[in-house]
Formats: sequence, C-alpha cells, structure tokens
Amino acid sequence: MKKLIVLFSLVLLTFSSFSQITDDSTTISNVELEEVFNAIDVLTKQDSVKTILINDLKNQINLYQTLSKQDSLLLDYKNKQISILKETVTLYDDRLKQVDKWYKKPWVGFISGVATVSLSSWIIGNIIQ
Repeated sequence: MKKLIVLFSLVLLTFSSFSQITDDSTTISNVELEEVFNAIDVLTKQDSVKTILINDLKNQINLYQTLSKQDSLLLDYKNKQISILKETVTLYDDRLKQVDKWYKKPWVGFISGVATVSLSSWIIGNIIQ
C-alpha cells in the first residue's frame, strides 16, 4: 500500500512539474475580435457559394458527358445510314444493269411491233394477189 502511495505521489509530482504557468497574456480588443468574426462569416458565405458553383460545374460536366455520348451515337447511326444508302445505290445500279438492256427498251419494242405488222401485211398482201 505504501508503494502505491509513493507511486501516486511521484505521478502527481511529475504532472505538476510539466504544467506551465505563464504570466504573459494577450488581450484582444472587441473591435479586432469583431473583425475576425466578420471575416469568418464572409469566408463561410464564400465557401457556400463556391460549393454551389462546384456542384453546378459537376452537373454541367455530367450533362456534357451525356451530350457527348448522344453525339457519338448519332454519328454511329448516321454512318450506318450512309453505308446502307450506298449499298442501296449499288443494288439499284445492279438492277438497272439487268433491266436496262438494249432489247428491253421501249423503242425496240415499238420498232419490232411496227416491223411485225408491216411484214405480216406485206406477206398477206402478196399471198392474196
């Protein structure tokens, strides 16, 4: 028990030796203290405004990213549309090459029809005489 009391007194002595007592004290006037509080209020308002601006800029960045994705999708769809239209043009050209033969022209049919009727009339006219 004595050891405990001695140990306790040593601990108290140690703590009391480390404590600092200063006679130097600074005083702040009320005007300076008010200026400090006003400066803190101004900085708090600026911080809240800047926080709002940061959030707005983050939202704007998100909107720009969304717009960029939409633009890239539109470009992809336009490129697909262009390739489909080019393929359609080549198919029309191939079809036109098959349909647009010289013997399938309207004037060839007209001339062959006139020739057939004329030849038939001439043959019938020569047979009857």
